[in-house]
Amino acid sequence: MKTTTIAAIATPIGNGGVGIIRISGPESLDILLRCFNKKKSEIKPRYAVFGTVSTGDFTDEVLVLYFPGPNSFTGENVVEIQAHGGAFLLQKLLEHILTLGATMAAPGEFSKRSFLNGKMSLGQAESIMDKIAAECESQLAAVSLVRQGALHEKLFAMEKELVNALAQIEATLDHPEDDIEHTTMSAIKPKLEKIHDSINCLIVSANEGRIMAHGIQVAVVGRPNVGKSSLFNAIINRQRSIVTDIAGTTTDTVSEAILYKGTKLVFNDTAGIRCDACSVVECEGIHRTKKVLDDCDIVLAIFDGSAPPTKEDEEILATLKGKEVIFALNKADLPSFNASSIAWKTPRYTTVCTSALKYENIDKLKELIYKSVINKVQKEKTTRLAKKDNAIITSLRHLQELLHARESLSQVLNNSCVPSLDMVATDLTRALEHIGNISGTRVSDAVIDEIFSQFCLGK
Repeated sequence: MKTTTIAAIATPIGNGGVGIIRISGPESLDILLRCFNKKKSEIKPRYAVFGTVSTGDFTDEVLVLYFPGPNSFTGENVVEIQAHGGAFLLQKLLEHILTLGATMAAPGEFSKRSFLNGKMSLGQAESIMDKIAAECESQLAAVSLVRQGALHEKLFAMEKELVNALAQIEATLDHPEDDIEHTTMSAIKPKLEKIHDSINCLIVSANEGRIMAHGIQVAVVGRPNVGKSSLFNAIINRQRSIVTDIAGTTTDTVSEAILYKGTKLVFNDTAGIRCDACSVVECEGIHRTKKVLDDCDIVLAIFDGSAPPTKEDEEILATLKGKEVIFALNKADLPSFNASSIAWKTPRYTTVCTSALKYENIDKLKELIYKSVINKVQKEKTTRLAKKDNAIITSLRHLQELLHARESLSQVLNNSCVPSLDMVATDLTRALEHIGNISGTRVSDAVIDEIFSQFCLGK
C-alpha cells in the first residue's frame, strides 16, 4: 500500500510571530517545490533555507527545513515551513499545500508514523503529549523518566523471558515424554516469578508516577457552612467556589490546581456532607463527594472550631478512617474559637487551626499536605531504587495493562498442582499481549489508533 504524504499546522491555532506547517511522506519535498521559489539543488538537508512560498493568491517569506528519511521525526521525508504566524495565513497556506498533493494529517499521525517506523517506543510516543501538557517541574521530570527508555528496556526484558518460556513449552508439546511437563514447569517457574516481581515493582511505581504526572489529589470535605469553600478559595487564592450563608451551596465538585514546590496540588472542593440533604441534586453531590474521597491522595477535613462537634461532624470523621487526613479547625478568628476548640479531640490526625477570613495558616496547610504525600512517595521511591530499578509508569493505561499481565502470571504461579502446558501457554500469551500493549511490540491496531487519536493535530 502506497504511503500518503500528510500535512498539518504544527503550532497552536492563533496569531503569533511564527507558525509552522509540517509535511511528511515520500512526496513532501516535491510538494514544497511546487510552491517554493527555490530549486531542489538549493535545499540542503537539515539546513534552513530562506525563500518565498506562493499560493497564487498571496506570497509569504519563509524558512524551510528538509529532513530526508529515515533521519527525521517520522522516519519519512519531512519538510517544515516556518511562515509568519497569522492563523488565517497558515490555514490558507495549508489548504494550498493540500491541493498540491498532500493529505490532511489526522490527530497524532506524525507521532504514529514515528512509532510505526521504529523511531520511538509506544511509551515514548505517549510521553510527547504529557510533555506538551506539562505545567510544573514534576510533570517534566516524569516525562523525562519515560523518554530515557528504562521502562521500555524493562518491558523488552520481560517479553524476551516470556517468549523464551513459550518456546520451551512449544518444544515440550511437540515432543511429549513422561514427566517432561513437570520438568518444563520447574525450568520456567523461576523466570515467571522474576517477571511477576518486575511487574509488581512497576505497579508500585504507579503511585509515584501518577503524582509526578498529574499532581497530588486533595479532597476538601466537611459539613455545610463550616467555611469549607471559603478555605478552598483562600488556598487557591481566588474566588472559585460560591460562598453563601445558605447550607448546601456547593452541590458539585469544584476542582482547581496550584503549583507548590514544583508539584501540582489539585484541590477538589466537594459538596457539604449532611444527613438531611433536601434535594436530589444535593444527594448526588454528596455521592460524588464520596467518590472523590475514594480517589484522592489525601483529605483536607474542615470543621468549625468555633462550635462543639455535631453529629454530622462525627459521621464525617467515621468515613475518614484509614485515609490520610489533614484536620483543619476553621474560624479561628471568632471569639468563641478558643473555648470551643477544646472540645475537638483529634489525636489521629495532624491538626491546623485556620481562618479563611484572615488567611491564617494557609501556607502551613499547603506544606503539610505536600509533605504528607511526598514523604510517602519518597519511601516508595527509596525501596524501588534500592532494587536498582529506575523504571516508572505514569499512565493509567499502562497500570491497567500491567494488572492484567500480573493476573495472567498469577494464574500459573498460584496453581496448587502442575497445570496443563496448554493452559500455561494461554496465560503466558495473554500476559505477553498486555505487556506488548505498553511496549508496542504486539499492540493491536485498535489500541494504536485510540492512543494517537488523543494527540493534537500537527503532532
